[in-house]
Formats: sequence, structure tokens, C-alpha cells
Amino acid sequence: MNKIKKIDNLEIITIDNKRIVRKKAKTNILSKYDYLKSKDFHNYIDTNIVDGYEIRDYINEIDISKEDKLTELVYIISILHTKTTHYKNYSLNSIKEYYENTTDEIKNIKEFYNNIVEENDLYMLVKPSINCLINNISLILISLDNCKYFLDKWYDIVKEKQSKRVVLNHNNLKISNFIVGNNSYLINFDNSIIDYSIYDIVSLFKNNYKAIDIIDIFKMYSQKYSLYQEELYILFVELLRINKLEFNDSELINTRKISNLVDYLEKVSFFLKDCMKTQK
Repeated sequence: MNKIKKIDNLEIITIDNKRIVRKKAKTNILSKYDYLKSKDFHNYIDTNIVDGYEIRDYINEIDISKEDKLTELVYIISILHTKTTHYKNYSLNSIKEYYENTTDEIKNIKEFYNNIVEENDLYMLVKPSINCLINNISLILISLDNCKYFLDKWYDIVKEKQSKRVVLNHNNLKISNFIVGNNSYLINFDNSIIDYSIYDIVSLFKNNYKAIDIIDIFKMYSQKYSLYQEELYILFVELLRINKLEFNDSELINTRKISNLVDYLEKVSFFLKDCMKTQK
């Protein structure tokens, strides 16, 4: 009998005779695998497309701890980045557009959280979620101010350049997208992009921040792939960029969302302090 497994509540795969079958992604995934092969990167699983479905071998995973698996993932990502590194020209207009759009976004998000606090500041009794937000608004606003600060620092450097170092980023680094068997394999390159290498670090941390220490993870990564100054600044920007939380009728869920946001920003704050201390 086939075993059915659900991944991320989005895709269903079937395990049948040691093969994995899933609905084909919209992206041209085979061209990405050809690119990886051309760069001598082999930590992926060969995939065929048959009648609109992706078919690949089923890999028996080794039972290792989540911490060890994440450590191995960082190592494989550093190899991916090293082997796909190249330089890409850009126009000042594209850099300016990113800078201005991100500046506007930071401003809008600050206003969003400020407005929530101001609307409830006069009330003696507020919902637990709002109370949690009010108690932590300083952390949120400082994080957004730091986001803008590092964005400015990044822009000051790149506006004087005409190219940037880029790599192929997997861009969806979840534990479920990494298999450790007789070899280590990244799967599901559907969201991969060619850009600064920092986007995989951001993806890794945002998807796993409750399970990993970003300071240790970054040190491991940096031993294999050291970031330029502008890359470090844009890493800080992308880590500090937060979204407007979407609230619903469940006060428990709303409170948990704010608590998770605070936990995330506190860990990013510790990471920034460690990086600044190291750079002095």
C-alpha cells in the first residue's frame, strides 16, 4: 500500500517502490538542476518530469538530531554558494528602487504598530495580545529603526558600485527540504533565486529560529563563505524586516503571534550585538 505524506499543508507526495511523485512545480526545475550539475554541485536528487509530475528516488534518511541536521544543512549551503558564486551587473536605478521601496515599507510598518499602541494607550483594560504588543513596542520600533540604519549603510556602499556577488539561493530552507541519507540532499528548489547569498541565511533563520542559535550558525557559515561588508548590512536589513501581523478573532492566536515576533526580534538583536562586537 502506498504511503501518503503531507508536506507544509501544500503538497502531497506518495512513496511507491522507492520513488517519490509530486505535482510538478510551476518553475522549470530541470533547468535549475542542470545549472547545479554544471557548477559541480551534486547535493540534490535527480528528478524527471512525466505527465506533469516530478518523479525522483526515495532516500532512506538517517536518524540524526535536528541540531546535527541543521549543522549539516549549513555546510551544504556554504558549498552551494561557493560553487555558484559569480558577479552580476546592476543599474543604479534598480538599487535606488529597492532602497526607496524598503524605506517606505519600514515607515509603513512602524506606523502600523505605532497606531495600534496609540489607539489603545488610553484604555485601562486591553486585550492580552495588545498588552503584549504595548509592552514590547520599544523592541519592535528599535528593530525597525535599525533596519533603516543598515539599509542606509548598505546603500552608501552599493551606490558606488556596478556589480554584486551573487549565488544560487535555495531560498526555502526548512528541515523538510533537507534529507540526510547516504549523502546530504537539498530538495524542492522551486523558490530558488540568484541574488546575494544572505537570502539563504535569512530563510534558514526565519524558518528555524526557535531551534537554532543564529550566532553559532552564522559563525559556521562564515568559516566557509565570508560576507562582504555590504552583504553583511543587507543581511541585517532582511533579518530585521518584519511584516504587519494579521490579527483574527482568536485572542490566543493573536497573543502567540506577537510573542513569536518578540522572540524572533530578541534573537536577531543578540545576533546583531555579537556581529558588531566582532567587527570592533
